[in-house]
Amino acid sequence: MNTSNSNSTTTGEDGCQCINASSILASLTDRSCTTSSSQPGILLTVNGPCVDTNFGSNACLPHDSLVDSDCSHVSTLLGSSSSLGSSNIPERCFRPWCFVDAMECMGGSSERVFRSKYFPADSDVDLFYSSSTCSSSSSDWESSQNNLLGGESMIAITAAYNIVPYVYKRDPTNGVNNIPVVPGEEYYNNTIPHEGVHINYVRALQKISVGDFTANFVHGSKASITRVHPGSPGNAAVQDVADGLVDIAVGPIWITGDRLKMTTFTMPVQQDRTVLVTARPGKSRSFIEETEKVLDPFTHGVWFLLIGMIFVTALLSVWFSGKRSRRPSVYARLAVDEFLHKGTFFCSAGVEQDESASLPRKLLMFGFGFFILIVVSAYVANLAAFLTRSYSPPVSTIEDVIARQMNICAHPVLADDIKLTHPKANFVFNQEGKELYGLVDDYDAKKCEVMAVGKMDSLGDLKLIDLFCARDLVFTDSLVMENPVGFPIRSDLASGFSYWMYQGEKYHDIDVQILREEYNEEFQRQPSCNVLLSEQSSDENSEYAKIDVANLFLPFMFFVVFAVVGALLQLYYRCAVKQKESESQTRAFLWATNLLGSHSTLNLRGSSRKKLKRYSSGISSKADDEDEIVGIQLPTFSEDSNATFTLATGSFGVNKTVCIDGIRDDPCSLGSGSQGIDNGQHELEMEDENLFYDPEEDASLSRLLGKLEDVMDRYQEVKRKKNTGYFT
Repeated sequence: MNTSNSNSTTTGEDGCQCINASSILASLTDRSCTTSSSQPGILLTVNGPCVDTNFGSNACLPHDSLVDSDCSHVSTLLGSSSSLGSSNIPERCFRPWCFVDAMECMGGSSERVFRSKYFPADSDVDLFYSSSTCSSSSSDWESSQNNLLGGESMIAITAAYNIVPYVYKRDPTNGVNNIPVVPGEEYYNNTIPHEGVHINYVRALQKISVGDFTANFVHGSKASITRVHPGSPGNAAVQDVADGLVDIAVGPIWITGDRLKMTTFTMPVQQDRTVLVTARPGKSRSFIEETEKVLDPFTHGVWFLLIGMIFVTALLSVWFSGKRSRRPSVYARLAVDEFLHKGTFFCSAGVEQDESASLPRKLLMFGFGFFILIVVSAYVANLAAFLTRSYSPPVSTIEDVIARQMNICAHPVLADDIKLTHPKANFVFNQEGKELYGLVDDYDAKKCEVMAVGKMDSLGDLKLIDLFCARDLVFTDSLVMENPVGFPIRSDLASGFSYWMYQGEKYHDIDVQILREEYNEEFQRQPSCNVLLSEQSSDENSEYAKIDVANLFLPFMFFVVFAVVGALLQLYYRCAVKQKESESQTRAFLWATNLLGSHSTLNLRGSSRKKLKRYSSGISSKADDEDEIVGIQLPTFSEDSNATFTLATGSFGVNKTVCIDGIRDDPCSLGSGSQGIDNGQHELEMEDENLFYDPEEDASLSRLLGKLEDVMDRYQEVKRKKNTGYFT
């Protein structure tokens, strides 16, 4: 160290000159004092020292020699190099500095400038100093500021509540171990010590600070507790700090918006999760609940999906069957029949096996079958567990509570924040100042069905937990809101105290959670029952997890793919049918009919399905009594002749022979009792079909079968219209 520079008197570097701050210091009448030389001065801190109003002004001097107790003999050593070299006085005592104009230095020089720690921002005094402008350094001074609070003796209180294990006072008049639910006169007796985890926490921080602060616990203001905030001991404690009556309030005090308006807080001690507290799920004895168990394996969305899938499959089946009608009522009747048909197969875990079905229909049934396989397997696998379970599902989420419009008992301090978080919820706030015990009283009075309770300040309170056990209440994992917990503190002490909180947690394992576990172990505190729903139902929740729509995404998409492919093929087939009269489209039509399969038919009249069977003499069909068609006989035919077939009817009693044009270009040669039918000659509307026939490889026969279908449709239509003279 260059002592000659330290003893020299300068006014600072250009652009950052020392200023005269005596007028500013002299104006601080609330800090006025009398120095040891009987001169007017000011107090640099609440507890001193008292310095002259010229402190730090005009010149670069070792002003700290007047403040730091370690520098008390520096004045006798200045100018004596021999004594200086042998002394144990810290070098910072000889570092010169002075007050400067901060804005001038920041813009006119590169000198470092600091706000004086004796005059923080909230003191309304703007005084800044610089050591570098005096060719010195502030590193010695800064390193000495590990004592951030300057040995502050803080007046501390706890809120007027007993929240075991965090803060409480015993009432010796009713037994050594008696801790009243609501504090009485013992709270105002300072001879009765404050106890709890948070008290131990502050003591541990005080120890590692090595005298940087001490905390002396007293009681709070009765006016704040009984008049200003009669329903909230926590707010009353914050009010005492805001009013300057105490320096800090210790306890599980939520940091809320309203409280931050009142005063500053330390850094959060921990985060408190306010969760839903509801009745423990009980055994199901209701007949309705037992009956509804068969629906429990699936969510409501899955059941709606299944019904929709059956309905879509039924509609596609009607379309793929080849029915042609201009009347929507016909399709509606067919759709209802197919819906019942497909629903029956779904419930039996299978699909219909129709070898004569068209390719689109087979693809549809393949996709539908896979969907049935997955759904039925999943349902059966879970059904037994749901039918035999002994617990009914509780109301376990805040969303369920809001949807059911249930009342929620909550702490009044959280009123503004919690209503902002859940504006549609019905909250009930107890105003009797009983903290969480007031919520239990409201629950007993049937003012609410569930409660919103902070886990941090409730799980450690065994009296409160015993009340929960007696009422069969449990904590769910449904988060209502989350609040930081901190200590309200005087603004000029907040930074220093928070520093020691940070140091304690990071380097000394001083943590509220650890201290709480040590406290419980020391006093062997165990709750009388388990009030955490997650710990007792985690295995049950996994066993009874309902199958959701997302779980059926793969089989659903499998069905969709095959349904879409089938629909595209059906569209192609319909296109080919409409264009079959065009000579250029003949090959495409034949390929479509052979590849995609022949038509299928459906009748809503019970036993109305008929299928052609091949016999040695031709093709025949047996119909029901209502249609009165006994059969159709198709004789041998060849490519070189027009084809005829015979209608044997019960109504006419005679055979009628019908010749079909279209096999060749030659017209039909009609004899007695025969009727020529040209495919485009008649425009009769088809209401029903009565034949299912097998596709044939021979192209001529395929074309002939197509003609037969049209003829039968027209014949049935004529009968319905009572036009019996048509085939004469």
